[in-house]
Amino acid sequence: MFTATEAAVLTRLPLKAVNNAIDKKTVVPVIRERAGQSVRLLNRQALLSLTLERRLADRFFPELRRQVFDALAVSSSTMLSLDDGLLKIDLRAPRRELAESLRQLQRARHMVVSDPEILGGEPVFRGTRVPVHLIAALAAEGSTPADLQAGYPRLTAEMIQLAPVYAAAYPQRGRPRRQPWQDRPSAHRVRVPLSALKV
Repeated sequence: MFTATEAAVLTRLPLKAVNNAIDKKTVVPVIRERAGQSVRLLNRQALLSLTLERRLADRFFPELRRQVFDALAVSSSTMLSLDDGLLKIDLRAPRRELAESLRQLQRARHMVVSDPEILGGEPVFRGTRVPVHLIAALAAEGSTPADLQAGYPRLTAEMIQLAPVYAAAYPQRGRPRRQPWQDRPSAHRVRVPLSALKV
């Protein structure tokens, strides 16, 4: 079962589109209680429907998409047939795409650990103290994998590749923590003339 945020990452739909699909009953969520709050979760069948939604949104009118999703809910074959075979949809490519997205998310989850003893519980890569969201932010700002590996030698290419996947599926909540040194003046300040610096 996957949250709406995870579903958005896995299906490459905007989070708003996933929530709209749930609200309009295009996909039917399972309601579960987590930490005293109701959470809407989606199964793999709903994820496949959302993957098709992304592909069909500009080609099929809403009623036909609804028929496709209803037929998908009761069929497990690789070919979906509607209107006595007049319309056939090959599900192999969307299923492969969804399976690859699921593998990436599972690998990203496995690489990340959150321990209160390490950076106050911020998600870091397993075996390091490197925050996942920091690497995702640096990659989004244009840092290349080579730059990131030079700055953080313990990172692998796969860690750098999967950091944005994890950060998108599990965004940080709330305000950034205040660091104890933020309001303090610097401990020592030195002024050196430019002519004294050796180049």
